[in-house]
Amino acid sequence: MGMVDVLSHTLPTNLGYIAAYAMREGFDLEVWDYELEHFLAVKFLERVRDVQPAVIGFSCMTPTIVNGHHIATLVKRHFPHVITVVGGAHSSALPERTLEEFPFFDLVVNQEGEETFLEICRIVRDGDPVRGLVGTTWRDGKMIIREQSRPFIKDLDAIPFPARELYHMVGKQSGHSSRGFSNKLKSTEIFTSRGCPYKCTFCAITATFERTLRLRSPGNVFAEIEDVQKRFDIDHFVIADDTFGLEKGRLETLCEGFRSLGVKSWNCDTRVDCVTPEILRLMKESGCAKVAFGIETGSPRVVALNKKKIDLERAREAVHWAKEAGIKHIEGNFIIGSHPDETPKDLELTAKMIRELPLTFVSISVIVPYPGTPNYEIMMERGHIYSTDWSEYVMFGKAPGWRTEHFSPDDLLRYQKRLNRAFYLNPDYMLHMLLSIRSFSELGYYLKAGKAFIKWVGGGDVMSEGADKMDISDEGFYPAFVSR
Repeated sequence: MGMVDVLSHTLPTNLGYIAAYAMREGFDLEVWDYELEHFLAVKFLERVRDVQPAVIGFSCMTPTIVNGHHIATLVKRHFPHVITVVGGAHSSALPERTLEEFPFFDLVVNQEGEETFLEICRIVRDGDPVRGLVGTTWRDGKMIIREQSRPFIKDLDAIPFPARELYHMVGKQSGHSSRGFSNKLKSTEIFTSRGCPYKCTFCAITATFERTLRLRSPGNVFAEIEDVQKRFDIDHFVIADDTFGLEKGRLETLCEGFRSLGVKSWNCDTRVDCVTPEILRLMKESGCAKVAFGIETGSPRVVALNKKKIDLERAREAVHWAKEAGIKHIEGNFIIGSHPDETPKDLELTAKMIRELPLTFVSISVIVPYPGTPNYEIMMERGHIYSTDWSEYVMFGKAPGWRTEHFSPDDLLRYQKRLNRAFYLNPDYMLHMLLSIRSFSELGYYLKAGKAFIKWVGGGDVMSEGADKMDISDEGFYPAFVSR
């Protein structure tokens, strides 16, 4: 955890899917979310002792893989018979290296997890060793073996809805589900698709889904919305697709369904070439309260280097169309150093574009060379990556342990703060946002986020208290006794 008053805090919906897939066959699962709860080693070990799991799975992105392994180390120290499984974008990109670096993970689930994790549960239940399983990387003595990839699930409608009952604690998260939507709202995430066919050099999605795109049927999406509305009384849906609306005609069908189902509010991320004025009006009418566009740069040269395949004039049009449609929040996502060859001149074009667009929010991050991305390969080849501490691979909150061709680590951080400061501390912007507030709850949200932001741009530490300080001491844990 960290910077939760500035960044989004999402639910473990990926784990909800994996859990539901195994629960359908009678397996008992629990989801423990240590982005929601502060991790205390003794309390964790007591839970493990009381539950007595046969398998513990860890979902780790690049900056959380180190802490994930800290927890796996505790498990193996006290419960060596428990199988520890790790999955996620990082281990999928570097499966062999993950097992080399982190000896207390027993095996990696490569890429999509539902089928493979279910098969692991079956094997362990039957008392057999987990060896040679398709879709895994595992240890055979001192050897590390990567098995062939498991085919992706073709029919997403065949996957049960996420087991939200295992993790859905409305109002317990800090920060926001998406900028502009406090986690005090009754919100949840929903995926209508998996994957993205584009080849952006900075994006790590290829590690998990390669360059595939699979879509759920609109009817299946609507059935999940109805189920969630009945069980959780949801006020806001976060459409968590990597890119919403890629198939022509599908976005319109989904919007019609959202409207028919009485969806109160929803937001999404999409491409500027997926929307038209008509589509954006339909989105607004169906409850869309925010749309975020991935633009990344204001330089046509860098767009081409990124292989983003968008036209910047279309980006300008899309933002203005969203404004004209009356969508409350419009966000532009930008990256400092989105390609390693970006220059100061390119960055000035980005700053100019941000100034000119009628955006409600911006996300201006620093490039992170995530394993599995072309940028990682380029920067490794050039010797521009200095740090192998994966916990430092974050877009906000820490000075990067890498450089690009034209920017030092300090340059990257300085430009990030400069562009964020120019946008959010603009007096006209602050007055506009103040006048848009409609409740004390909303006022409290913006005041808290604003305070954290000002502290960050001023050089202060805005990590949540204890966020980087997991309590991994097992002193005081007694395996045979319940601690009172």
